[in-house]
Amino acid sequence: MTELNNQVNKDEDESQKVPGQEDTLGSLLKSAREQKGITIEDAATRLHLRPCIVADIEADCFSNIDSSTYVRGYVKNYARILDVDKEAINACLARQVPKVTEPAMQSFSRKTSRQATDSRLMLVTYLIGFLLLALLVVWWLQKPSVVSDVDFSKPTAEEVQQAREFESRQEQMEQQDTSQQPVEVLPDNEPGAAAASNPVLENESDTESAETDTDSAENNTSGAIAGVEAAELEPVTDPAQASVGIELNGDCWIKLTDANGKTLIDGLRSPGQSINVQGKAPFKLVLGAPQTVSLTFNGQAVSLADFPNGRVARLTLPQA
Repeated sequence: MTELNNQVNKDEDESQKVPGQEDTLGSLLKSAREQKGITIEDAATRLHLRPCIVADIEADCFSNIDSSTYVRGYVKNYARILDVDKEAINACLARQVPKVTEPAMQSFSRKTSRQATDSRLMLVTYLIGFLLLALLVVWWLQKPSVVSDVDFSKPTAEEVQQAREFESRQEQMEQQDTSQQPVEVLPDNEPGAAAASNPVLENESDTESAETDTDSAENNTSGAIAGVEAAELEPVTDPAQASVGIELNGDCWIKLTDANGKTLIDGLRSPGQSINVQGKAPFKLVLGAPQTVSLTFNGQAVSLADFPNGRVARLTLPQA
């Protein structure tokens, strides 16, 4: 009996359809909802949509929905809840909501690839710049330690070589001066000259006369020797002699030569030492660390302020 009633209702529905009228999404969904006895609010709650959107779908009004993709999704979910025939829904969707071909998106792969390459290049550039800056900082920090390791109180190899050449030239000049000095001729009144000028006595017959002459010669010789010793004991005062005084408050290499090329001081001296030497002026003085030296010449202080600290000082005493 029930099947007969359903068939009658179906025939009535078909008879009510206007000839040529096709089913729409809204009519299919609304009919299915009413058959299941579901209100619009209940359907909206199950679809997580606003009731007005569900009402627009049943009215085939899709203008309030942003995209056709959303429309197709809402319709399919609504049809799934109401168990509407999928083929009928797809046919209506194809007719009412055709798929819109999305415009082909412009490819930015080349631009993206170029940007990635530029980014890597910039990264490498920054890395190289950072390394160079780090090396510069390390070099700057190590520079004072390298300079401090140099001992300016000791002469360099060039300075030692120059000093040796200077000494060699001075020795050669001394040898030339010595070879050119005239040979002293003893006067006739010297004992040696008298002995050389007196003829040899060949006659030994007169013994007393010979002994007397011998005693006289011995007395003359002893007198000459005594005169020489007295001359040696007398202090020699040379007006060209001068004195140089050096006091040190730090380690310093010193080399001092006089006018004859004689080396008076040569070597490293320690702080606290006081040196006083004499020689023939002018003097050649080399100081490895002039800032550690207090210098006097003939008792008068000599200023070393013009010589920079940490540099070898060369000067001549007396100064011009």
